[in-house]
Amino acid sequence: MYNQPTYFPYADYNQTAYYNPQIPSYEASDEMRDVELEEYRPDDAEDAPTGPPPSQAPAVPSTFASPVQSSNIKAWMCNCLGRWGYLRLHRPGPFGRDLWFFPTEVRRDGVSGYTWQGGRRRKVSYRYQQISNFMCFA
Repeated sequence: MYNQPTYFPYADYNQTAYYNPQIPSYEASDEMRDVELEEYRPDDAEDAPTGPPPSQAPAVPSTFASPVQSSNIKAWMCNCLGRWGYLRLHRPGPFGRDLWFFPTEVRRDGVSGYTWQGGRRRKVSYRYQQISNFMCFA
């Protein structure tokens, strides 16, 4: 009695895995990763900038003050990975409203990278909704 597997009358155990018919490229995956176990390396990260950004703020065009679409910002960030760029936020953050930003990871809903403050690099992350504009520099 206690060694028997439990079967419910309303469950069909012979059915195939569910695939979402509304997303044609959807494939089920058993792969999971535990984010809490990943190693966080704020100061010795391999993708961190090796030097400070330019000492002066760049001469930005007047159109830099007007917000752009987040899809454009995401594309610009992808093209600027590993280089310093100038970032403008909708609201001032702990590092100001306009700041140098070194993107290292572009995600679906945000971007991570480094900024420079007090002679040291600082790891930061922003959602695209926080970013008003971005300009990349060599």
